[in-house]
Amino acid sequence: MKKILVFSGSNSSTSINQRLAVYAGNCLEDVELKVIHLKNFPAEVYSMDQELRGDFPETMLALNDIIKEVDGILISLPEYNSGITPVFKNSMDWISRIENPILKDKPICLLSTSPGARGGKTNLAYVSEVLIKCWGGKLTSTFSLPSFNDHLVDGTLELSDRESSELLEVLDEFMKHV
Repeated sequence: MKKILVFSGSNSSTSINQRLAVYAGNCLEDVELKVIHLKNFPAEVYSMDQELRGDFPETMLALNDIIKEVDGILISLPEYNSGITPVFKNSMDWISRIENPILKDKPICLLSTSPGARGGKTNLAYVSEVLIKCWGGKLTSTFSLPSFNDHLVDGTLELSDRESSELLEVLDEFMKHV
């Protein structure tokens, strides 16, 4: 059975991107999900001085090991001021100093959501077009969900038929590469 790592680029306990990542992960069939939350992998801001001392955060060593153990990675990316979140960037910075490629040439499916009408598309485009390749991941597909709060019904995430169909197509493409 294939193992899929599922997480968001957020350390917020109420992350809407974590909710989307888990929702999407639960749409996958016949896989073992490894759901993590970056808030459980805290690390000080990357420092070359710390690296030169060989002082790597245990949390980043553990995250690197998790990435090595899975067959594919499903990440939902929040957008902070049209860019990547500090916690996600810091995690990738640390792992790049532990071992390259960062994403271990794994298939990657990127998702994004936001309360706004663009659904985090600016950051999603930047990460998918620039960073995934640099980080050694194999991007398979992307999905953006705009207006997250409009998709909550009694606290449950609900997608329209069109959005659901689009997400399933994106996930199907991802699984073809896993």
